[in-house]
Amino acid sequence: MVLLGSAFPAGSASPAGQNRHGFEMSEADRYLADSAAYVRSLDPCGFLTEDDLSALGTVVQLRPDGELSSCSAEVNPGRSDATDSVSIKLNGYQPTPADPNFEQVTIGDEQVYLDDASRGTCRVSFPLRDEFDGATSGPMDDVLTESGRSFATIDVYRAEGDACSAAKSVTETALGLVSDPPLRADSRYNLPLATKDPCSVLEHLPETWTVDRWNPAADPYGCHFEASSATFEDNLVLLDVALTYDDSDLRSTDREKIRQGGYTVETRDSDSVCSADIVLGNPVLGLPGNDDSAARYARTVPELSVMADDCDSAVALAVAAADELTG
Repeated sequence: MVLLGSAFPAGSASPAGQNRHGFEMSEADRYLADSAAYVRSLDPCGFLTEDDLSALGTVVQLRPDGELSSCSAEVNPGRSDATDSVSIKLNGYQPTPADPNFEQVTIGDEQVYLDDASRGTCRVSFPLRDEFDGATSGPMDDVLTESGRSFATIDVYRAEGDACSAAKSVTETALGLVSDPPLRADSRYNLPLATKDPCSVLEHLPETWTVDRWNPAADPYGCHFEASSATFEDNLVLLDVALTYDDSDLRSTDREKIRQGGYTVETRDSDSVCSADIVLGNPVLGLPGNDDSAARYARTVPELSVMADDCDSAVALAVAAADELTG
């Protein structure tokens, strides 16, 4: 991690001149934070249009999937009960130009990356915003701003037929929407907490905690930082906040449930780290969801997961983060 500024007591006001969670931000930092906020504002399912999907078959299901920045569609082409799939992830990374699996091609007026190395599948990656053109302080800034450009990734799987022709068509439509993109606030899948910055919890931690290190990341639904307190056994903890969708049918059973701060917190302890999870809000239902298997997996719920060096810290942070994200 990169130390961006002086440590500050959690819960205190940001000192003058410090402009995000008590830390100074460089141009590169601000670019990363702005990219993450931009992705949080978008509706990933809005990029998969009815026209593109219906051209591939009957839509069995369209739903948010896994990460809050992802959406997937299951399509029945009519040849059998088997389904093809189309998915989009707005939190992708720019492929490495030297990667032999990717070919740079032009779709519309945009240079994109195409990967058709696997039979029946095709992936297209394209940028959602302009490249960073500000000052950087070293190679790490260059790497971070490249990954933080907010690349979208479209994946198509077809049991039969040309997956890449479908992927190119979906990508062309998506590129046409970038200038006036579908917004989460206007979506039938709107989830208000998904527009919030998980790092905002930094300003609402227990007053005895001091945040020592934090740096913006390209991940719009993750926050990683270090904090210290005289009450910590080792005086320093690494904290990791993540917001995602969780399928209750696939949850592990080795969890301990406790009640704290009005929440049911599930903890999983190991020798080196403790995870604390809180399910937030109601299930997000897929449409039309008339297939039993598809409907079951569509009923995912947004879940807050926190990792820390000990369970007391993980639970305290999970409760503080849940209050901030749902307040």
